[in-house]
Amino acid sequence: MTVWLGGGNKQNLSSPQPLAQLIILVPLLTFIMVATVDDIILSQSAGPDGQDIDAICIGSGRFLRSVLVPFLSSKSKVAIFQTRGRTFLDSFKQQTEEPPYHLSYPVDTIEFNGSTTTSNINICAAGTLGNEDGKSQFLDGIVTAMKCISIIGVGVTEAGLQRSDNQCMLDLTELLHEIYYNNVKCSNPNGKICIINTDNLSNNGNVIQRHVLVNAERYEGEDESFIEFVLNNVVFLNSMVDRITSSRQNSNGLIPSCEPLPSKALVLCDEGHDLPTWMNDEDVQSQFGVKVRHHPSELEADISLKLRVANGTHTALAHTMALQLLVNTEALCDATSESSHILLEYLDSLYNDQILPGAINDNISKYETDTTWVDWRKRLQHPHFGLSTFFITQNGAAKCGIRLGPTIKSLVINNQPLRVSMAFAVAAILRFLTPAESFIASAWSERISEAKQRGVFVGWLDSVDLESVDDEPAEEPSSSSAVAGDETVTYADGLRYNLREGWYEFKCDCLMKQGDGSVAALPNVLASLCDEEDPSVYLKVVISYLLHDNGGNLQSLLEGETLDALLDEEDKLSRVRTIDVFVSSVATLYTSMVSGDSNIMLLKEMAEKQEVYDEGFATLV
Repeated sequence: MTVWLGGGNKQNLSSPQPLAQLIILVPLLTFIMVATVDDIILSQSAGPDGQDIDAICIGSGRFLRSVLVPFLSSKSKVAIFQTRGRTFLDSFKQQTEEPPYHLSYPVDTIEFNGSTTTSNINICAAGTLGNEDGKSQFLDGIVTAMKCISIIGVGVTEAGLQRSDNQCMLDLTELLHEIYYNNVKCSNPNGKICIINTDNLSNNGNVIQRHVLVNAERYEGEDESFIEFVLNNVVFLNSMVDRITSSRQNSNGLIPSCEPLPSKALVLCDEGHDLPTWMNDEDVQSQFGVKVRHHPSELEADISLKLRVANGTHTALAHTMALQLLVNTEALCDATSESSHILLEYLDSLYNDQILPGAINDNISKYETDTTWVDWRKRLQHPHFGLSTFFITQNGAAKCGIRLGPTIKSLVINNQPLRVSMAFAVAAILRFLTPAESFIASAWSERISEAKQRGVFVGWLDSVDLESVDDEPAEEPSSSSAVAGDETVTYADGLRYNLREGWYEFKCDCLMKQGDGSVAALPNVLASLCDEEDPSVYLKVVISYLLHDNGGNLQSLLEGETLDALLDEEDKLSRVRTIDVFVSSVATLYTSMVSGDSNIMLLKEMAEKQEVYDEGFATLV
């Protein structure tokens, strides 16, 4: 029997011990086995030394704790270990029962009526891997004692999945090696440990497997069969996650605060039917917002729908709302607001006339697409759990290609019409990415200069009167846009806005080639042109942006050997004409936007079928 002390030292009680030493150790043993040492806390439900634990989560992020862990803890005994720090571990010091039968932490759900439902999620153990003592207590203590393992959750974000030598990837590899070395059994149907990641990086399971195999080579001289163990006894599931998660006020980010559980909060692709049998119960899946798929094409369809329907409409909406001083999507719930009504009508048309046909073209069922839209439209109008529209605009240049690009491609390839609703979405992104330098420099020169030193651009809100620019907008911010004191607000790392003064900051790393061979950032190119009121001036920058791999990402429509093999010259010319007309429409709308017409005014003209918009938002470009 082994006793672990706070410093990570162990005493082996299997060998003969002096009686006096045993008398000292036995009372200590009773406490440590069921309660706490410095870097780990165990509950009674974990069993002696944690032997009953069968699911481990590396990382303690809010999404992992609000979606994956509740699902696991319904049938498994879960332990959570922070990769860095110990805030989650220390939070259990407030639980006064000693020793506790369960450890539990709260998760808040903000309901549509504004009430808060708090769920207490039971786990068996918590600890930290952020120091050597904590890692030693975990690997040499708990893992050694465990009888079996079924699931390992990995709560690392995309940044943590970029390199195999990221600490989380090293910790995961070390954990798997300890499981292998101690011959910990797996209780899953096929005897394979299932790794589940809670980040939306494409093919995240495949990425993690590659990193673990690279790290496993470090054990090659010590134990060459470990790599075989990883290949044959561990399965890395690809997944998708989708639940908007924030944190409870004044909780220092510790307590998750979430929207109501979506139907696809977590989607797992279990090709080999390796997950625990209980996870195939559809009632359990429904209760916890989980879908288990068994073919990669099903997961690909789920991801595509999330990107096209939810993320695509979010991106199409956010730039216009931010420019209009509507700083939170909660503004869409204002039944008295003409702007909110127009924005929702616009989104409905964008979905029905562009996104839905594009999805059907790509063999995604109408039923699944419509179901996703109905679910997302409801989530989008949550009156008490909105998102910052400025926050959504981040990386807008690339998001156009990621979220809107697939729909545009599908429509063009299948000879279906592009409509003004899609042209407006692209133009709004370009408008947001246009800095104020060329015509507001005299009023905001100091602000712009300071931002440039931080690698940041400064844009102007639709409230700014371009005929008489100063540091005050022509109108007061509306009640739906008001923030406390209307002061400068930080909406992302190093990015701010001020509604009263009419400015916002943004970043853009989309670099455009110039005619002389030089390279310039997209905002600088736009700024050099935006004194012009002739749409033809903007045609070149619009087409360059749409064909840029960090922009519209539409280059495959006009380039490549596959294209030459599939299309004859007449079809190629037809496709070029379609794109040229779309570019012209984007340029025309963009010209109006930078010349002083507000985005919401342009949408109103479309909604009312004024002038050229004879079919409203569905008008052909």
